[in-house]
Amino acid sequence: MPIRSTLAAGAALALLSACASPTPPAPLQIESTKRAEATVVGLQKEKRLVSLRGADGRALTIEAGPSVRNFDQIRVGDRVVVTYFEAIGFALQSPDVAAAPAPQAGLVAGRAKPGERPAAAVGRFARTTVAIESVDPKTFTVTFQGADGLTRAVPVATPEGREFAKRLRPGDRVDVTWEDAVAISVEPGK
Repeated sequence: MPIRSTLAAGAALALLSACASPTPPAPLQIESTKRAEATVVGLQKEKRLVSLRGADGRALTIEAGPSVRNFDQIRVGDRVVVTYFEAIGFALQSPDVAAAPAPQAGLVAGRAKPGERPAAAVGRFARTTVAIESVDPKTFTVTFQGADGLTRAVPVATPEGREFAKRLRPGDRVDVTWEDAVAISVEPGK
């Protein structure tokens, strides 16, 4: 066989194999932030109760436990602002990695210092590696085995998540990172 034919056959095989196995998905991170505000419409300081009215007009009363620092600074007309952040990331693990890293998780929290306006925040994170068992292209359901050995099937809702999932193959290992945080603050009324 002439060298040119051998090169052409090799190039065709390479092209066919490239077509047969789609390019792996690029890492993906999906984030969302939600914010809600309410106005302080009443206080019962001796019982540590705060009555709030949301932007939708609904009212509720909450108890500010003893861990709420600087409660005495809250005034009728102040705004209570709650911000919630959530992110999830996916990255195809390199086949060169011999073993998946051990799952990780953590929690961080903080609150206002004495004398500051009342505020607090708490955040969590987790990281694990899952092994893909299947991807149903009709329902966009990904079935995987987690580090705990349990098999789960999860529907993928977002368009970018579906794009990532349709490039996964059985046996792929995916690093999954999840984090969320909530912050609450009391700000002076307008």
